[in-house]
Amino acid sequence: MLPAMRLCFSEKQKRVLRWWNRGSPDAGKDAILCDGAVRSGKTLCLGLSFVLWSMTRFQRQQFALCGKTTESVRRNLLSSVLPVLEGLGFTWEEKLSRNWMKIRCGGVENTYFLFGGKDEGSAALIQGVTLAGVLLDEVALMPRSFVEQALTRCSVDGAKLWFSCNPDSPQHWFYLEWIKRHKERNALYLHFEMTDNPGLSQKTLERYQSMFAGVFYDRYIRGLWVVAEGLVYPMFNMARHPRKSRRPGRVLHIHRLRHRKPHGNGPLASPPWRGSHDGGVLL
Repeated sequence: MLPAMRLCFSEKQKRVLRWWNRGSPDAGKDAILCDGAVRSGKTLCLGLSFVLWSMTRFQRQQFALCGKTTESVRRNLLSSVLPVLEGLGFTWEEKLSRNWMKIRCGGVENTYFLFGGKDEGSAALIQGVTLAGVLLDEVALMPRSFVEQALTRCSVDGAKLWFSCNPDSPQHWFYLEWIKRHKERNALYLHFEMTDNPGLSQKTLERYQSMFAGVFYDRYIRGLWVVAEGLVYPMFNMARHPRKSRRPGRVLHIHRLRHRKPHGNGPLASPPWRGSHDGGVLL
Protein backbone atom coordinates (compact mmCIF):
# COMPACT_ATOMS: atom_id res chain seq x y z
CA MET A 1 0.00 0.00 0.00
CA LEU A 2 1.18 3.52 -0.78
CA PRO A 3 1.78 5.96 2.08
CA ALA A 4 -0.98 8.44 2.88
CA MET A 5 -1.32 10.97 0.07
CA ARG A 6 -1.79 14.68 0.57
CA LEU A 7 -4.17 15.92 -2.12
CA CYS A 8 -4.98 19.51 -2.95
CA PHE A 9 -8.29 20.33 -4.63
CA SER A 10 -9.84 23.59 -5.81
CA GLU A 11 -13.26 24.65 -4.55
CA LYS A 12 -14.89 23.47 -7.78
CA GLN A 13 -13.18 20.09 -7.55
CA LYS A 14 -14.35 19.79 -3.93
CA ARG A 15 -17.90 20.37 -5.07
CA VAL A 16 -17.54 17.48 -7.53
CA LEU A 17 -16.22 15.28 -4.74
CA ARG A 18 -19.05 16.18 -2.34
CA TRP A 19 -22.13 16.74 -4.50
CA TRP A 20 -23.68 13.31 -3.76
CA ASN A 21 -23.13 13.47 0.01
CA ARG A 22 -26.17 13.61 2.24
CA GLY A 23 -26.60 17.19 3.36
CA SER A 24 -25.12 18.61 0.16
CA PRO A 25 -27.38 21.11 -1.66
CA ASP A 26 -26.74 19.08 -4.82
CA ALA A 27 -27.54 15.65 -3.32
CA GLY A 28 -30.94 15.48 -5.03
CA LYS A 29 -29.48 15.78 -8.53
CA ASP A 30 -29.68 12.79 -10.85
CA ALA A 31 -26.54 13.58 -12.85
CA ILE A 32 -23.39 15.68 -12.95
CA LEU A 33 -21.95 17.34 -16.07
CA CYS A 34 -18.38 18.65 -16.06
CA ASP A 35 -17.06 20.43 -19.15
CA GLY A 36 -14.44 23.07 -19.80
CA ALA A 37 -10.84 23.74 -20.71
CA VAL A 38 -8.16 21.16 -21.31
CA ARG A 39 -6.00 20.30 -18.28
CA SER A 40 -8.56 21.82 -15.91
CA GLY A 41 -8.69 18.89 -13.48
CA LYS A 42 -12.09 17.47 -14.42
CA THR A 43 -11.17 13.83 -14.95
CA LEU A 44 -9.38 13.07 -11.68
CA CYS A 45 -11.96 14.58 -9.35
CA LEU A 46 -14.93 13.16 -11.30
CA GLY A 47 -13.45 9.65 -11.49
CA LEU A 48 -12.44 9.67 -7.84
CA SER A 49 -15.86 10.96 -6.78
CA PHE A 50 -17.59 8.29 -8.88
CA VAL A 51 -15.75 5.45 -7.15
CA LEU A 52 -16.22 6.94 -3.65
CA TRP A 53 -19.95 7.43 -4.31
CA SER A 54 -20.45 3.91 -5.67
CA MET A 55 -18.50 2.29 -2.83
CA THR A 56 -20.36 4.33 -0.22
CA ARG A 57 -23.88 3.81 -1.57
CA PHE A 58 -23.81 0.27 -3.00
CA GLN A 59 -22.63 -3.25 -2.30
CA ARG A 60 -22.06 -5.90 -5.00
CA GLN A 61 -23.52 -3.78 -7.81
CA GLN A 62 -22.31 -3.15 -11.36
CA PHE A 63 -21.09 0.13 -12.83
CA ALA A 64 -19.70 1.26 -16.18
CA LEU A 65 -16.63 3.36 -16.97
CA CYS A 66 -16.91 4.55 -20.58
CA GLY A 67 -14.55 6.35 -22.93
CA LYS A 68 -13.83 6.55 -26.63
CA THR A 69 -12.04 3.20 -26.26
CA THR A 70 -11.28 0.91 -23.33
CA GLU A 71 -7.62 1.88 -23.77
CA SER A 72 -8.49 5.57 -23.30
CA VAL A 73 -10.43 4.70 -20.13
CA ARG A 74 -7.32 3.07 -18.69
CA ARG A 75 -4.98 5.79 -19.92
CA ASN A 76 -7.00 8.92 -19.15
CA LEU A 77 -9.10 7.86 -16.16
CA LEU A 78 -7.79 4.84 -14.30
CA SER A 79 -4.11 5.79 -14.51
CA SER A 80 -4.79 8.87 -12.37
CA VAL A 81 -7.61 7.56 -10.15
CA LEU A 82 -6.23 4.15 -9.09
CA PRO A 83 -3.04 5.46 -7.41
CA VAL A 84 -5.17 7.80 -5.30
CA LEU A 85 -7.54 4.98 -4.37
CA GLU A 86 -4.59 2.80 -3.39
CA GLY A 87 -3.34 5.55 -1.13
CA LEU A 88 -6.78 5.64 0.51
CA GLY A 89 -6.73 1.91 1.25
CA PHE A 90 -8.70 0.54 -1.71
CA THR A 91 -7.69 -2.64 -3.53
CA TRP A 92 -8.77 -3.95 -6.92
CA GLU A 93 -8.64 -6.95 -9.19
CA GLU A 94 -8.70 -6.41 -12.96
CA LYS A 95 -9.45 -8.82 -15.79
CA LEU A 96 -7.87 -7.18 -18.82
CA SER A 97 -9.19 -9.74 -21.31
CA ARG A 98 -12.79 -9.22 -20.12
CA ASN A 99 -12.59 -5.45 -19.52
CA TRP A 100 -13.86 -5.45 -15.95
CA MET A 101 -12.45 -4.87 -12.49
CA LYS A 102 -13.58 -5.38 -8.91
CA ILE A 103 -12.82 -2.66 -6.37
CA ARG A 104 -12.82 -3.48 -2.65
CA CYS A 105 -12.57 -1.51 0.57
CA GLY A 106 -13.77 -2.19 4.12
CA GLY A 107 -15.81 -5.24 3.17
CA VAL A 108 -17.52 -3.49 0.26
CA GLU A 109 -17.05 -4.84 -3.26
CA ASN A 110 -18.42 -3.60 -6.59
CA THR A 111 -17.78 -4.48 -10.24
CA TYR A 112 -16.81 -1.89 -12.87
CA PHE A 113 -17.08 -2.70 -16.57
CA LEU A 114 -14.97 -0.80 -19.12
CA PHE A 115 -16.65 0.12 -22.40
CA GLY A 116 -15.48 1.97 -25.50
CA GLY A 117 -17.93 4.06 -27.50
CA LYS A 118 -16.02 4.49 -30.74
CA ASP A 119 -18.79 4.02 -33.34
CA GLU A 120 -22.49 3.26 -33.84
CA GLY A 121 -21.91 -0.44 -33.35
CA SER A 122 -20.61 0.14 -29.82
CA ALA A 123 -24.13 0.45 -28.41
CA ALA A 124 -24.54 -3.32 -28.78
CA LEU A 125 -21.59 -3.93 -26.43
CA ILE A 126 -23.31 -2.36 -23.44
CA GLN A 127 -26.81 -3.59 -24.26
CA GLY A 128 -28.34 -5.96 -21.71
CA VAL A 129 -26.21 -5.11 -18.65
CA THR A 130 -27.87 -3.72 -15.50
CA LEU A 131 -26.02 -0.81 -13.90
CA ALA A 132 -26.22 1.29 -10.74
CA GLY A 133 -24.33 4.15 -12.38
CA VAL A 134 -22.24 5.13 -15.39
CA LEU A 135 -19.34 7.52 -15.95
CA LEU A 136 -18.83 8.73 -19.52
CA ASP A 137 -15.41 10.35 -19.90
CA GLU A 138 -15.07 12.60 -22.97
CA VAL A 139 -18.72 11.99 -23.79
CA ALA A 140 -18.65 14.43 -26.74
CA LEU A 141 -16.44 11.96 -28.62
CA MET A 142 -18.96 9.13 -28.37
CA PRO A 143 -21.90 8.45 -30.71
CA ARG A 144 -25.29 9.38 -29.32
CA SER A 145 -26.60 5.83 -29.73
CA PHE A 146 -23.92 4.48 -27.39
CA VAL A 147 -24.42 7.19 -24.77
CA GLU A 148 -28.18 6.78 -24.66
CA GLN A 149 -27.91 2.99 -24.51
CA ALA A 150 -25.56 3.36 -21.53
CA LEU A 151 -27.99 5.68 -19.76
CA THR A 152 -30.90 3.28 -20.19
CA ARG A 153 -28.85 0.55 -18.48
CA CYS A 154 -28.91 2.48 -15.16
CA SER A 155 -32.07 1.00 -13.68
CA VAL A 156 -30.91 0.29 -10.09
CA ASP A 157 -32.62 2.49 -7.50
CA GLY A 158 -30.36 5.42 -6.60
CA ALA A 159 -28.35 5.31 -9.83
CA LYS A 160 -26.69 8.51 -11.01
CA LEU A 161 -25.18 9.64 -14.32
CA TRP A 162 -21.69 11.15 -14.57
CA PHE A 163 -20.36 13.05 -17.62
CA SER A 164 -17.12 14.84 -18.49
CA CYS A 165 -15.98 16.37 -21.77
CA ASN A 166 -13.98 19.04 -23.48
CA PRO A 167 -16.15 21.33 -25.62
CA ASP A 168 -17.02 20.73 -29.25
CA SER A 169 -19.28 22.57 -31.70
CA PRO A 170 -22.21 24.53 -30.19
CA GLN A 171 -24.42 22.38 -32.46
CA HIS A 172 -23.19 19.15 -30.89
CA TRP A 173 -26.09 17.00 -29.68
CA PHE A 174 -24.71 16.64 -26.13
CA TYR A 175 -24.38 20.40 -25.73
CA LEU A 176 -27.94 20.96 -26.96
CA GLU A 177 -29.58 18.04 -25.13
CA TRP A 178 -27.67 18.04 -21.85
CA ILE A 179 -25.58 21.16 -21.23
CA LYS A 180 -28.28 23.58 -22.37
CA ARG A 181 -31.05 21.56 -20.68
CA HIS A 182 -29.26 20.53 -17.49
CA LYS A 183 -31.83 22.15 -15.20
CA GLU A 184 -34.80 20.33 -16.66
CA ARG A 185 -32.79 17.10 -16.55
CA ASN A 186 -32.09 17.68 -12.83
CA ALA A 187 -28.33 17.68 -13.44
CA LEU A 188 -25.53 19.58 -11.72
CA TYR A 189 -23.53 21.46 -14.36
CA LEU A 190 -20.00 22.69 -13.57
CA HIS A 191 -17.80 24.52 -16.05
CA PHE A 192 -14.05 24.17 -15.47
CA GLU A 193 -11.24 26.52 -16.39
CA MET A 194 -7.51 25.90 -16.13
CA THR A 195 -7.37 27.93 -12.94
CA ASP A 196 -9.60 25.28 -11.30
CA ASN A 197 -6.67 22.86 -11.43
CA PRO A 198 -4.32 23.59 -8.49
CA GLY A 199 -1.80 21.17 -10.00
CA LEU A 200 -0.87 23.68 -12.73
CA SER A 201 1.77 26.28 -11.89
CA GLN A 202 1.46 29.88 -12.98
CA LYS A 203 4.25 29.32 -15.51
CA THR A 204 2.39 26.38 -17.02
CA LEU A 205 -0.84 28.37 -17.20
CA GLU A 206 0.92 31.19 -19.04
CA ARG A 207 2.51 28.73 -21.48
CA TYR A 208 -0.87 27.22 -22.34
CA GLN A 209 -2.46 30.65 -22.72
CA SER A 210 0.24 31.72 -25.20
CA MET A 211 -0.22 28.66 -27.42
CA PHE A 212 -3.63 29.55 -28.89
CA ALA A 213 -5.55 32.54 -30.25
CA GLY A 214 -9.07 33.34 -31.40
CA VAL A 215 -11.66 30.57 -31.27
CA PHE A 216 -8.99 28.00 -30.46
CA TYR A 217 -8.17 29.98 -27.31
CA ASP A 218 -11.88 30.08 -26.48
CA ARG A 219 -12.25 26.32 -26.88
CA TYR A 220 -9.03 24.94 -25.38
CA ILE A 221 -8.23 27.58 -22.74
CA ARG A 222 -11.62 29.00 -21.80
CA GLY A 223 -13.48 25.75 -22.49
CA LEU A 224 -16.24 27.31 -24.58
CA TRP A 225 -18.42 25.46 -27.09
CA VAL A 226 -17.39 27.30 -30.27
CA VAL A 227 -16.85 26.31 -33.89
CA ALA A 228 -13.13 25.84 -34.48
CA GLU A 229 -13.01 23.82 -37.71
CA GLY A 230 -13.04 25.31 -41.19
CA LEU A 231 -12.60 28.92 -40.17
CA VAL A 232 -11.09 31.25 -42.76
CA TYR A 233 -10.37 33.93 -40.15
CA PRO A 234 -9.70 32.19 -36.79
CA MET A 235 -8.86 35.55 -35.17
CA PHE A 236 -12.45 36.75 -35.71
CA ASN A 237 -14.11 37.91 -32.49
CA MET A 238 -17.88 38.54 -32.33
CA ALA A 239 -17.43 40.89 -29.38
CA ARG A 240 -15.03 43.19 -31.24
CA HIS A 241 -15.45 43.05 -35.03
CA PRO A 242 -19.20 43.44 -35.69
CA ARG A 243 -20.37 47.09 -35.96
CA LYS A 244 -23.95 48.31 -35.98
CA SER A 245 -24.97 50.11 -39.15
CA ARG A 246 -26.07 53.74 -38.88
CA ARG A 247 -28.48 53.17 -41.73
CA PRO A 248 -31.92 51.60 -41.22
CA GLY A 249 -32.54 48.01 -42.17
CA ARG A 250 -31.10 46.18 -39.16
CA VAL A 251 -27.91 45.20 -41.00
CA LEU A 252 -24.65 44.58 -39.18
CA HIS A 253 -21.42 45.71 -40.83
CA ILE A 254 -18.42 43.75 -39.65
CA HIS A 255 -15.15 45.61 -39.36
CA ARG A 256 -12.44 44.58 -41.83
CA LEU A 257 -10.03 41.92 -40.61
CA ARG A 258 -6.37 41.87 -41.46
CA HIS A 259 -4.16 38.83 -41.62
CA ARG A 260 -0.86 37.86 -43.17
CA LYS A 261 -0.18 35.90 -46.31
CA PRO A 262 0.59 32.24 -45.67
CA HIS A 263 4.12 32.54 -47.14
CA GLY A 264 4.93 36.20 -46.86
CA ASN A 265 5.12 39.19 -44.57
CA GLY A 266 2.62 41.48 -46.24
CA PRO A 267 -0.82 41.88 -44.69
CA LEU A 268 -3.95 40.99 -46.61
CA ALA A 269 -7.15 42.90 -46.01
CA SER A 270 -10.29 40.83 -46.00
CA PRO A 271 -13.24 41.80 -48.16
CA PRO A 272 -15.96 43.75 -46.34
CA TRP A 273 -18.20 41.47 -44.30
CA ARG A 274 -21.85 42.06 -43.79
CA GLY A 275 -24.06 40.19 -41.37
CA SER A 276 -27.84 40.02 -41.49
CA HIS A 277 -30.04 40.66 -38.47
CA ASP A 278 -30.85 36.97 -38.19
CA GLY A 279 -27.23 36.03 -37.55
CA GLY A 280 -26.10 35.23 -41.09
CA VAL A 281 -22.80 36.62 -42.42
CA LEU A 282 -22.69 37.81 -46.01
CA LEU A 283 -19.84 38.74 -48.36
